[in-house]
Amino acid sequence: MADARQSSVVLGAAASHHLVRVRRLRRGDPVEVFDGEGRVWSAVLDDASAQACALNIGPLLSETAPPKVRVELAVALIKGDAIDRMLRAATELGVDDIRPLLSGRSQLGRERADGRREHWRRILISAAEQCRRAHLPQLHPALGFDDFLDQTDPADCLLLRPGAPALPMRLPHRSSTLLIGPEGGWTDAEVQRTEQLGIRAFSLGNLVLRAETAPLAALAALRHAWAWR
Repeated sequence: MADARQSSVVLGAAASHHLVRVRRLRRGDPVEVFDGEGRVWSAVLDDASAQACALNIGPLLSETAPPKVRVELAVALIKGDAIDRMLRAATELGVDDIRPLLSGRSQLGRERADGRREHWRRILISAAEQCRRAHLPQLHPALGFDDFLDQTDPADCLLLRPGAPALPMRLPHRSSTLLIGPEGGWTDAEVQRTEQLGIRAFSLGNLVLRAETAPLAALAALRHAWAWR
């Protein structure tokens, strides 16, 4: 990912290492760069340094509009590398918006979440490059559970909760928000609040999934219910 409005760009250490050490590209080799907003350019490697590659930007190859139907993942924060793995796979599965939630049983606080935000954004960029997504998922600041519910349309939400009816095999193709809880699940008060708002609750069957697995299974199930559109 790069700002290709210039005639040349210099990549950071991580992207440069990937091109030179992993992909073994050399000066003069062609590459493609994207800006995360739907535009893709051709480019040529000018300086093949593993610390800071230089690219000469060529013509615009394609430009796509942002999706009209968006899938949002509002997920309670989990700790360690689990959230990194979840964010990477969620990007590959086509999530458009990611909203980290501070719920009653979240394993990270707001200060830690804010401190990890740039790290998480780099993961999204890397995953988008790997799966050739022109549009980067939007990573929103961490938000309290109640604050999130105050700002969202309950009709767009699908709450994942064990014991609820299974997610249907077919769903209307409309922008939707998947609400996924932390290890230990939602608190009784949180479930009660969603019921008061009329938010629909679904499950993914009888298996108990880890907090990092449940969002991915829910994303895949929703995309399947949309016939992978």
